Amino acid sequence: MADPLSITASVVGIIVPALHGTRLLLGDLQQLSDAPKTIKRLTNDVQSVHTTLELLRGVKDGDWKSLGQKVAEQSKATISSCTQACDLFRADLQKWTRHSEDGRLTWLDRANVGFFKKGQAKAMSDQLQSCKLAINLIVGVATLYSSVRNNHVTEEIKKTISVKQNEVNGAITKADRQLVVLENKLEEMNLSSGDDNDTAGSSQGKVEVMRQLEEELKGAKATRKLLNELLSKSQEEAIAKAVQSQNGSITVSFGAQNSGFQAGNINGTVSGMTFGGK
Repeated sequence: MADPLSITASVVGIIVPALHGTRLLLGDLQQLSDAPKTIKRLTNDVQSVHTTLELLRGVKDGDWKSLGQKVAEQSKATISSCTQACDLFRADLQKWTRHSEDGRLTWLDRANVGFFKKGQAKAMSDQLQSCKLAINLIVGVATLYSSVRNNHVTEEIKKTISVKQNEVNGAITKADRQLVVLENKLEEMNLSSGDDNDTAGSSQGKVEVMRQLEEELKGAKATRKLLNELLSKSQEEAIAKAVQSQNGSITVSFGAQNSGFQAGNINGTVSGMTFGGK
């Protein structure tokens, strides 16, 4: 079993650059004081992802141990894709607004961002919202494990588990729809990529769109795998097993006469133990 400290460190190693990337993109977006509505919505989405990443960074070592190595690896893949998407969009945004200064868009850049690049801004928002949903579910399932670690699985906790399962299933349904949409869009772009009527500008625009769609599809696939793992981890049996493992077991050792028992610190009563004769 992987060391929980090493699991946490590896995830944090992905979260930190993601926070840096969202902070940079957020700064660029917030500088556009007269930005169109599409960009303002995107700004809110970037801020939301940044906030959820901070929450994820607060997940404890023991909770990552409960979630397991697979959840950690899929979490890193999802976050890395989100970071890459932010970096690419930020580079594109700087090109789209290159004629503007001091945060005020020229009419040309405003038309470019607000109309011609509207689809790309919306696609970026979609990916950020998907990433935020996945991160929130990681934190939610981790919190669930933390809350039951020192308790029995009560009826109230069972209801909480059921709610969390429904949330994950809903996210899976949404992710499946998103995958179909993205694959169809990419197929359409590939079919039209050989159009001889494309100008240099429109050809470059298609390259940007395809690159973004490919990154979004990569992120959607990673998120889908992550959601499968979270669904598995949100089953009552998996939670009970993990809690039992976390609470540890009593080690019994006998003396030379094969009688009595020795134990370390025991919190609570000892039950369910049968001792044979010498």
